[in-house]
Amino acid sequence: MNIDTSDRRQLEQSSNVLLLAPLTPTGNRACLELLASTTSPERANVAAVTYTPPPETWISDWKEHNGELPAELAFIHANTVEKTGEDDSTELPLDVSVARVDPNQPMDIIAPLSEQLTRWKGNRNQTVVSVQTLTILLEYVDFDTAFRYLHILTHRVQAADAIGFYHMDPDIHDEETVNTLKTLFDAVVEVSDDGEEWSVAETYGDRSVTSEHVQSHDTDVSVPETESGLFTSIRDSLTGVFSAESDSRSGDAAASDSPSAVEDAEASVSQSGPKTGVDDLPEEAMLTDEDRIRELLTQYGGRMKQADVTEETDWSKSTVSRKLSKMEEKGLITRVQVGRGNLVFLSGYEPETAKSPFEQETD
Repeated sequence: MNIDTSDRRQLEQSSNVLLLAPLTPTGNRACLELLASTTSPERANVAAVTYTPPPETWISDWKEHNGELPAELAFIHANTVEKTGEDDSTELPLDVSVARVDPNQPMDIIAPLSEQLTRWKGNRNQTVVSVQTLTILLEYVDFDTAFRYLHILTHRVQAADAIGFYHMDPDIHDEETVNTLKTLFDAVVEVSDDGEEWSVAETYGDRSVTSEHVQSHDTDVSVPETESGLFTSIRDSLTGVFSAESDSRSGDAAASDSPSAVEDAEASVSQSGPKTGVDDLPEEAMLTDEDRIRELLTQYGGRMKQADVTEETDWSKSTVSRKLSKMEEKGLITRVQVGRGNLVFLSGYEPETAKSPFEQETD
């Protein structure tokens, strides 16, 4: 497996990883090898969501490519064809459970998977979730349904401190579909058709990263101007949730959130030195704070992590949250929780699929 140490470390720090590999035995092998690359089998709890291949085939392939089975193994098999007879039980180890669900109802996967993640909590092994494959999932349901399901699933995986790997064949889907789904993941692994070449990229990582493995994944997904207002209802319902979450995770001292402290901080940041004529000011100093944020988003292809806005502007986390909330109220940007934090979309750059309201999780 051709993943170097730095890439493996990056994958271990990710919550959800998209694997772009062919829907062939080579791609299947790549998926199984990727699961074993981040956690040794004897220390792994693996929850496998399978579609066409039955659990028995998954186990046979795992043994062929990785040897010893994971310490804990469970399946959620999304297939309407149920096996009957003795053969179904004799090919599976006694301690391996199988929950069967309707592939046309992806939300039915959430309950048994959540139950399994809860059961493994605290057993000291690394929990890994494998979904094989998103390509088959998209054969059963429309894209909006798949996107909303994956939005919930990735958050459940993150909340369980697990690592999720989601296989997809990029050659079967159009570029917009692949790029839109990328927004749900922390990292993307691409595998060549022959399985010999691997590359790892952080989907919305630090732009200063120069590793050859983090090069030019085009994740730009735009929509026509006429659809720029589709996020209004989502924005209205989610703004309070995301703003509160962002502030609660900021770690800033309580005093820094007071109106006077915030105003002082903003004044010190925007101070550009001795007063001069307009013609003598640098171009950046002539921009309003909202203009500066919009310019940053444009440079990042219409979207960026909220954490990157903080880093690029040198404002405090709470200040950035307040400014983004005001811009959101004006319809200039939209924030959506993706992966480990908030993703900020410039108006007109939101994924088309997000026009359906996201379902909110409840603990």
